[in-house]
Amino acid sequence: MSDIRFAAASLVFGLAFLARVAGQAVQRRWDVAFLPSQDAWQGSSLPFPALFAAQVVILMIIATATLRMRAGRNLFGRRWVRPVAWFGVLYFAAMAARLAVGLLGDAGAFGDEGIAAGKWFTAYLPTAFHLVLASEVMLFAAYQRGRPRPAG
Repeated sequence: MSDIRFAAASLVFGLAFLARVAGQAVQRRWDVAFLPSQDAWQGSSLPFPALFAAQVVILMIIATATLRMRAGRNLFGRRWVRPVAWFGVLYFAAMAARLAVGLLGDAGAFGDEGIAAGKWFTAYLPTAFHLVLASEVMLFAAYQRGRPRPAG
């Protein structure tokens, strides 16, 4: 895949995550009817200001990486490709399992008081965007793996 296509894919993931961050911020400030409730956006007990700050940092990382991809520049050293790829795969698998447990729990597969009774498993909106972020991490690794080795 070309650098431009990697950058375009990264831009799509980044814009999806930006929509999530903006949606939660708008809902928190104005409580609008066309967005999910504030409770639906939050998958943990992390205070919103800390969550928002972390999300802004993540958006800055995605923007920087997207611009570097577009320019054909490295994102990180080659020795990090495998650890970043594994992190992305494990992150995606954990969030997919979280989603599956939540959906199966909602369907009654675990009874009324099973493992899926916790809010973390049924916070579908945050889980969906964790899948987006995990995909972005795997994209970073795939992009970097395809970069030529530096001369020397």
